[in-house]
Amino acid sequence: MKAVFYRGFGDRNVLEFGDQPDPQPKEGELLIDVHRTSVNFVDIRERQGTYNKPETHGGNVALPHISGLQATGVVTDAGSGTDRNWIGKKVLAYTPAGGGYAQRVAARTQFCIPVPDTTDENLFAALPNQGLTGYLMLTASTTVKAGESLLIQGASGGVGSLAIQIAKAMGAGTVIGTASSSEKLQFMKSLGADYGVDYTKDDWTQRVLEATNGKGVDIILESVGGDIFEKNFDCLATFGRYVLYGSTRGPGQPLPPRRLMGKAQTLSGFYLPAFLQKPDLIHAGLQYLVDETAQGKLKPVIDRVLSLNDAVEAHRLLEDREVQGTILLDTTASV
Repeated sequence: MKAVFYRGFGDRNVLEFGDQPDPQPKEGELLIDVHRTSVNFVDIRERQGTYNKPETHGGNVALPHISGLQATGVVTDAGSGTDRNWIGKKVLAYTPAGGGYAQRVAARTQFCIPVPDTTDENLFAALPNQGLTGYLMLTASTTVKAGESLLIQGASGGVGSLAIQIAKAMGAGTVIGTASSSEKLQFMKSLGADYGVDYTKDDWTQRVLEATNGKGVDIILESVGGDIFEKNFDCLATFGRYVLYGSTRGPGQPLPPRRLMGKAQTLSGFYLPAFLQKPDLIHAGLQYLVDETAQGKLKPVIDRVLSLNDAVEAHRLLEDREVQGTILLDTTASV
Protein backbone atom coordinates (compact mmCIF):
# COMPACT_ATOMS: atom_id res chain seq x y z
CA MET A 1 0.00 0.00 0.00
CA LYS A 2 1.02 3.64 -0.39
CA ALA A 3 1.70 5.56 2.82
CA VAL A 4 3.46 8.60 4.28
CA PHE A 5 6.06 7.63 6.87
CA TYR A 6 9.40 8.62 8.38
CA ARG A 7 12.49 6.61 9.31
CA GLY A 8 13.96 9.22 11.67
CA PHE A 9 12.82 12.27 13.61
CA GLY A 10 13.25 15.79 12.29
CA ASP A 11 11.66 18.56 10.28
CA ARG A 12 8.85 17.95 7.81
CA ASN A 13 11.28 16.93 5.09
CA VAL A 14 11.82 13.57 6.82
CA LEU A 15 8.33 12.58 5.61
CA GLU A 16 8.49 10.03 2.79
CA PHE A 17 5.80 8.84 0.41
CA GLY A 18 6.10 5.25 -0.76
CA ASP A 19 5.22 1.62 -0.23
CA GLN A 20 4.69 0.08 3.18
CA PRO A 21 3.38 -3.39 4.16
CA ASP A 22 -0.38 -3.74 4.49
CA PRO A 23 -1.48 -3.94 8.15
CA GLN A 24 -3.03 -7.19 9.36
CA PRO A 25 -5.99 -6.87 11.73
CA LYS A 26 -5.49 -8.54 15.10
CA GLU A 27 -8.13 -9.89 17.46
CA GLY A 28 -10.54 -7.05 18.18
CA GLU A 29 -9.44 -4.98 15.18
CA LEU A 30 -10.90 -4.02 11.80
CA LEU A 31 -9.03 -3.45 8.55
CA ILE A 32 -10.16 -0.28 6.80
CA ASP A 33 -9.62 0.98 3.27
CA VAL A 34 -8.91 4.62 4.09
CA HIS A 35 -10.68 7.41 2.22
CA ARG A 36 -9.67 10.38 4.37
CA THR A 37 -7.39 11.12 7.29
CA SER A 38 -6.58 14.40 8.99
CA VAL A 39 -3.44 16.23 10.03
CA ASN A 40 -3.06 17.13 13.71
CA PHE A 41 -0.43 19.10 15.60
CA VAL A 42 0.29 15.90 17.50
CA ASP A 43 1.59 14.45 14.22
CA ILE A 44 4.15 17.24 14.06
CA ARG A 45 5.28 16.72 17.63
CA GLU A 46 5.63 12.99 16.99
CA ARG A 47 7.64 13.64 13.84
CA GLN A 48 9.96 15.98 15.72
CA GLY A 49 10.62 13.29 18.33
CA THR A 50 9.02 15.27 21.15
CA TYR A 51 7.22 12.29 22.64
CA ASN A 52 10.40 10.21 22.71
CA LYS A 53 12.12 12.60 25.12
CA PRO A 54 12.20 11.48 28.78
CA GLU A 55 10.94 14.83 30.04
CA THR A 56 7.80 14.57 27.91
CA HIS A 57 6.52 11.47 29.73
CA GLY A 58 4.69 10.51 26.53
CA GLY A 59 4.43 7.33 24.57
CA ASN A 60 7.40 6.21 22.50
CA VAL A 61 7.10 6.27 18.71
CA ALA A 62 8.69 3.27 17.01
CA LEU A 63 10.45 3.82 13.69
CA PRO A 64 9.63 3.70 10.85
CA HIS A 65 6.32 5.33 11.72
CA ILE A 66 3.15 6.10 9.77
CA SER A 67 1.36 9.10 11.26
CA GLY A 68 -2.38 9.64 11.32
CA LEU A 69 -4.63 9.40 14.38
CA GLN A 70 -7.92 8.96 12.56
CA ALA A 71 -9.51 7.80 9.35
CA THR A 72 -12.75 7.33 7.50
CA GLY A 73 -13.24 4.50 5.06
CA VAL A 74 -14.80 1.11 4.45
CA VAL A 75 -14.14 -2.01 6.52
CA THR A 76 -12.68 -4.80 4.37
CA ASP A 77 -11.62 -7.40 6.97
CA ALA A 78 -11.83 -8.23 10.67
CA GLY A 79 -9.42 -9.91 13.06
CA SER A 80 -12.26 -11.55 15.01
CA GLY A 81 -15.01 -13.73 13.62
CA THR A 82 -17.54 -11.89 15.76
CA ASP A 83 -16.61 -8.62 14.01
CA ARG A 84 -17.14 -9.79 10.45
CA ASN A 85 -20.54 -8.10 10.38
CA TRP A 86 -18.60 -4.82 10.10
CA ILE A 87 -17.26 -5.72 6.64
CA GLY A 88 -18.62 -3.35 4.02
CA LYS A 89 -19.60 -0.65 6.51
CA LYS A 90 -18.38 2.91 6.23
CA VAL A 91 -16.79 3.94 9.53
CA LEU A 92 -14.98 6.61 11.42
CA ALA A 93 -11.95 5.24 13.24
CA TYR A 94 -9.72 6.65 15.97
CA THR A 95 -6.20 5.22 15.55
CA PRO A 96 -4.11 6.38 18.53
CA ALA A 97 -1.09 4.32 17.48
CA GLY A 98 -1.02 6.07 14.10
CA GLY A 99 -1.34 4.58 10.64
CA GLY A 100 -3.94 6.90 9.14
CA TYR A 101 -1.61 8.42 6.52
CA ALA A 102 -2.01 5.31 4.38
CA GLN A 103 -4.35 3.52 2.02
CA ARG A 104 -5.17 0.95 4.72
CA VAL A 105 -5.18 0.99 8.50
CA ALA A 106 -6.07 -1.42 11.30
CA ALA A 107 -8.19 0.02 14.12
CA ARG A 108 -9.68 -1.29 17.35
CA THR A 109 -13.31 -2.21 16.81
CA GLN A 110 -14.22 -0.31 19.99
CA PHE A 111 -12.81 2.86 18.44
CA CYS A 112 -14.83 2.56 15.21
CA ILE A 113 -18.26 4.13 14.71
CA PRO A 114 -20.48 3.58 11.66
CA VAL A 115 -21.21 6.78 9.73
CA PRO A 116 -24.17 7.51 7.46
CA ASP A 117 -23.66 7.69 3.70
CA THR A 118 -25.91 10.74 3.56
CA THR A 119 -23.43 13.09 5.29
CA ASP A 120 -20.24 14.57 3.83
CA GLU A 121 -17.48 12.09 4.68
CA ASN A 122 -14.97 14.93 5.10
CA LEU A 123 -16.83 16.18 8.17
CA PHE A 124 -16.37 12.90 10.04
CA ALA A 125 -12.70 12.65 9.08
CA ALA A 126 -12.04 15.88 10.98
CA LEU A 127 -13.50 14.62 14.25
CA PRO A 128 -11.61 12.06 16.34
CA ASN A 129 -8.40 13.50 17.77
CA GLN A 130 -9.51 17.12 17.90
CA GLY A 131 -13.14 16.42 18.68
CA LEU A 132 -12.33 13.91 21.41
CA THR A 133 -9.97 16.45 22.97
CA GLY A 134 -12.71 19.08 23.09
CA TYR A 135 -15.38 16.66 24.26
CA LEU A 136 -13.36 14.98 27.01
CA MET A 137 -11.96 18.25 28.35
CA LEU A 138 -15.55 19.45 28.85
CA THR A 139 -16.94 16.19 30.22
CA ALA A 140 -14.05 14.42 31.99
CA SER A 141 -11.35 16.98 32.88
CA THR A 142 -14.14 19.30 33.98
CA THR A 143 -17.89 19.49 33.42
CA VAL A 144 -19.25 22.60 31.77
CA LYS A 145 -22.45 23.72 33.47
CA ALA A 146 -25.31 25.65 31.93
CA GLY A 147 -24.48 29.34 31.67
CA GLU A 148 -20.79 29.03 32.54
CA SER A 149 -18.25 31.13 30.66
CA LEU A 150 -15.24 29.79 28.76
CA LEU A 151 -12.00 31.15 27.36
CA ILE A 152 -10.61 29.01 24.52
CA GLN A 153 -7.08 29.98 23.61
CA GLY A 154 -6.09 29.54 19.96
CA ALA A 155 -9.71 28.87 19.12
CA SER A 156 -9.40 29.04 15.33
CA GLY A 157 -7.60 25.70 15.11
CA GLY A 158 -9.03 22.21 14.87
CA VAL A 159 -9.56 21.64 18.61
CA GLY A 160 -10.69 25.18 19.32
CA SER A 161 -13.18 25.38 16.47
CA LEU A 162 -14.85 22.18 17.67
CA ALA A 163 -14.61 23.08 21.37
CA ILE A 164 -16.57 26.31 20.72
CA GLN A 165 -19.42 24.33 19.20
CA ILE A 166 -19.34 21.52 21.77
CA ALA A 167 -19.39 24.01 24.65
CA LYS A 168 -22.36 25.84 23.17
CA ALA A 169 -24.20 22.56 22.53
CA MET A 170 -23.67 21.65 26.20
CA GLY A 171 -25.26 24.88 27.40
CA ALA A 172 -22.27 27.15 28.01
CA GLY A 173 -22.95 30.85 28.38
CA THR A 174 -20.35 33.35 27.20
CA VAL A 175 -17.66 31.73 25.05
CA ILE A 176 -14.56 33.80 24.31
CA GLY A 177 -12.05 32.68 21.70
CA THR A 178 -8.57 34.05 21.13
CA ALA A 179 -6.50 34.24 17.97
CA SER A 180 -3.82 36.39 16.37
CA SER A 181 -5.61 38.02 13.43
CA SER A 182 -8.91 39.74 12.68
CA GLU A 183 -9.70 37.09 10.06
CA LYS A 184 -9.38 34.30 12.60
CA LEU A 185 -11.40 36.23 15.16
CA GLN A 186 -14.28 36.61 12.71
CA PHE A 187 -13.99 32.93 11.87
CA MET A 188 -14.42 31.95 15.53
CA LYS A 189 -17.46 34.18 15.92
CA SER A 190 -19.03 32.52 12.88
CA LEU A 191 -18.82 29.22 14.81
CA GLY A 192 -20.67 30.57 17.82
CA ALA A 193 -18.05 32.36 19.93
CA ASP A 194 -19.58 35.40 21.63
CA TYR A 195 -16.34 37.39 21.69
CA GLY A 196 -13.03 37.24 19.89
CA VAL A 197 -9.85 38.54 21.53
CA ASP A 198 -6.45 39.08 19.92
CA TYR A 199 -3.96 37.52 22.35
CA THR A 200 -1.03 39.34 20.71
CA LYS A 201 -2.31 42.62 22.20
CA ASP A 202 -1.06 43.68 25.61
CA ASP A 203 -4.57 44.29 26.94
CA TRP A 204 -6.10 40.93 26.02
CA THR A 205 -6.69 39.89 29.64
CA GLN A 206 -8.57 43.14 30.27
CA ARG A 207 -10.75 42.42 27.24
CA VAL A 208 -11.67 39.04 28.73
CA LEU A 209 -12.55 40.66 32.06
CA GLU A 210 -14.72 43.24 30.30
CA ALA A 211 -16.61 40.47 28.47
CA THR A 212 -17.38 38.79 31.81
CA ASN A 213 -18.27 41.96 33.76
CA GLY A 214 -15.03 41.77 35.69
CA LYS A 215 -15.64 38.28 37.03
CA GLY A 216 -13.33 36.33 34.75
CA VAL A 217 -14.13 33.06 33.04
CA ASP A 218 -15.22 29.85 34.73
CA ILE A 219 -13.20 27.57 32.42
CA ILE A 220 -10.03 28.05 30.37
CA LEU A 221 -8.94 25.60 27.66
CA GLU A 222 -5.37 26.32 26.63
CA SER A 223 -2.64 24.80 24.47
CA VAL A 224 -0.41 27.81 23.77
CA GLY A 225 1.94 28.03 26.74
CA GLY A 226 4.73 30.57 26.99
CA ASP A 227 3.75 33.86 28.63
CA ILE A 228 0.08 33.16 27.88
CA PHE A 229 0.08 30.56 30.64
CA GLU A 230 0.65 32.93 33.57
CA LYS A 231 -1.52 35.71 32.11
CA ASN A 232 -4.51 33.35 31.94
CA PHE A 233 -4.77 33.47 35.73
CA ASP A 234 -5.45 37.22 35.53
CA CYS A 235 -8.83 36.44 33.94
CA LEU A 236 -9.78 33.15 35.62
CA ALA A 237 -12.72 33.49 38.00
CA THR A 238 -12.90 32.40 41.62
CA PHE A 239 -13.52 28.64 41.59
CA GLY A 240 -12.34 28.68 37.96
CA ARG A 241 -10.99 25.56 36.25
CA TYR A 242 -8.01 25.69 33.93
CA VAL A 243 -7.47 22.76 31.55
CA LEU A 244 -4.05 22.62 29.91
CA TYR A 245 -3.72 20.44 26.81
CA GLY A 246 -0.61 21.62 24.97
CA SER A 247 2.25 24.10 24.78
CA THR A 248 2.88 25.23 21.20
CA ARG A 249 4.96 28.17 22.50
CA GLY A 250 6.81 26.13 25.07
CA PRO A 251 6.01 25.37 28.71
CA GLY A 252 6.50 28.89 30.12
CA GLN A 253 7.58 29.58 33.69
CA PRO A 254 6.92 27.08 36.51
CA LEU A 255 3.72 27.70 38.47
CA PRO A 256 3.89 27.94 42.28
CA PRO A 257 1.08 25.57 43.37
CA ARG A 258 -0.10 28.02 46.02
CA ARG A 259 -0.94 30.43 43.20
CA LEU A 260 -4.23 28.50 42.98
CA MET A 261 -5.25 28.86 46.61
CA GLY A 262 -6.40 32.47 46.81
CA LYS A 263 -9.34 31.96 44.46
CA ALA A 264 -9.82 28.23 45.02
CA GLN A 265 -8.92 27.54 41.40
CA THR A 266 -7.95 24.22 39.87
CA LEU A 267 -5.43 23.37 37.16
CA SER A 268 -5.61 20.04 35.33
CA GLY A 269 -3.62 18.55 32.51
CA PHE A 270 -5.19 16.81 29.55
CA TYR A 271 -3.45 14.19 27.41
CA LEU A 272 -5.72 12.23 25.11
CA PRO A 273 -3.62 8.99 25.06
CA ALA A 274 -4.10 8.73 28.83
CA PHE A 275 -7.78 8.07 28.12
CA LEU A 276 -6.84 4.81 26.40
CA GLN A 277 -7.09 3.47 29.94
CA LYS A 278 -10.79 4.42 29.82
CA PRO A 279 -11.86 3.17 26.38
CA ASP A 280 -15.55 3.46 27.24
CA LEU A 281 -15.12 7.24 27.52
CA ILE A 282 -13.43 7.35 24.12
CA HIS A 283 -16.19 5.26 22.56
CA ALA A 284 -18.85 7.49 24.09
CA GLY A 285 -17.05 10.57 22.82
CA LEU A 286 -16.79 9.22 19.28
CA GLN A 287 -20.48 8.32 19.28
CA TYR A 288 -21.38 11.80 20.51
CA LEU A 289 -19.29 13.45 17.78
CA VAL A 290 -20.75 11.28 15.01
CA ASP A 291 -24.34 11.77 16.21
CA GLU A 292 -24.02 15.54 16.60
CA THR A 293 -22.37 15.88 13.18
CA ALA A 294 -24.92 13.65 11.44
CA GLN A 295 -27.71 15.82 12.90
CA GLY A 296 -25.99 19.01 11.75
CA LYS A 297 -25.49 20.27 15.31
CA LEU A 298 -21.71 20.03 15.04
CA LYS A 299 -20.01 21.37 11.92
CA PRO A 300 -16.31 20.53 11.69
CA VAL A 301 -14.49 23.12 9.62
CA ILE A 302 -12.38 21.77 6.76
CA ASP A 303 -9.62 24.18 5.79
CA ARG A 304 -8.66 22.16 2.70
CA VAL A 305 -8.26 18.63 1.35
CA LEU A 306 -4.86 17.61 -0.04
CA SER A 307 -3.75 14.36 -1.62
CA LEU A 308 -1.84 11.86 0.52
CA ASN A 309 1.48 12.65 -1.15
CA ASP A 310 1.07 16.33 -0.17
CA ALA A 311 1.59 15.55 3.53
CA VAL A 312 4.74 17.71 3.68
CA GLU A 313 2.74 20.73 2.54
CA ALA A 314 0.00 19.89 5.04
CA HIS A 315 2.56 19.91 7.86
CA ARG A 316 3.98 23.22 6.61
CA LEU A 317 0.56 24.88 6.62
CA LEU A 318 -0.12 23.71 10.17
CA GLU A 319 3.32 24.68 11.48
CA ASP A 320 3.09 28.13 9.87
CA ARG A 321 -0.37 28.76 11.44
CA GLU A 322 -2.04 29.10 8.03
CA VAL A 323 -4.94 26.83 8.93
CA GLN A 324 -8.50 27.57 10.07
CA GLY A 325 -10.07 24.29 11.08
CA THR A 326 -8.63 21.00 9.86
CA ILE A 327 -6.53 19.80 6.93
CA LEU A 328 -7.52 16.44 5.44
CA LEU A 329 -5.51 14.05 3.31
CA ASP A 330 -7.34 12.20 0.53
CA THR A 331 -5.91 8.71 0.15
CA THR A 332 -8.08 7.94 -2.89
CA ALA A 333 -6.66 10.74 -5.06
CA SER A 334 -4.30 9.82 -7.86
CA VAL A 335 -0.83 9.17 -6.43
